Amino acid sequence: MNIIKKISRRIETYYKRKNTFNAIRRLGGVIWDNTKYVNQGSFCFGRKVSIIGDGIDNVARSQIVILKDAVLEVGDNTGMSQVSITCKQKIHIGSNVKIGAGTLIFDTNFHNTDWKIRADHDKDLSSALNAPIYIGDHTFIGARSIICKGVTIGERSIIAAGSVVVKDIPADCMAGGNPCKVIKYIN
Repeated sequence: MNIIKKISRRIETYYKRKNTFNAIRRLGGVIWDNTKYVNQGSFCFGRKVSIIGDGIDNVARSQIVILKDAVLEVGDNTGMSQVSITCKQKIHIGSNVKIGAGTLIFDTNFHNTDWKIRADHDKDLSSALNAPIYIGDHTFIGARSIICKGVTIGERSIIAAGSVVVKDIPADCMAGGNPCKVIKYIN
């Protein structure tokens, strides 16, 4: 790629990032300037979204990566700190959701499970399994949780800190562990 195209692409990326950050702020939200943000897809966000880098790790930043043709949706009044989100297909985070520091949310496996395919870098990345994630309204996700591809977390549920969510969690419950399981129903 020639130098002019590289510079042009970097300028375009800079302005896309700046426009998104300013739009979040215009809607009453907060996003730290040091948030790593890569968007090749679509980022739909509501009012008063908060994405901060402060948390529990030494590196104080959040990371949001939306790959080509992917959609990340974040509802109103949703807050997250020091979160890492990689969206390859679709991630929906409802309104009034709180996501604790150090949480990882990925709708992809990143790599193929077959070692022969993993040996070919291009086939490995393109053949990884993806599945959408749905996180319902008023959900609380504790610090250092991992939300894996294809799961639905029901509305008003609480996910305990350090949980690994690999299967659906129903609404109105407290769940935790590795793998994450329902501990008790609330309300």
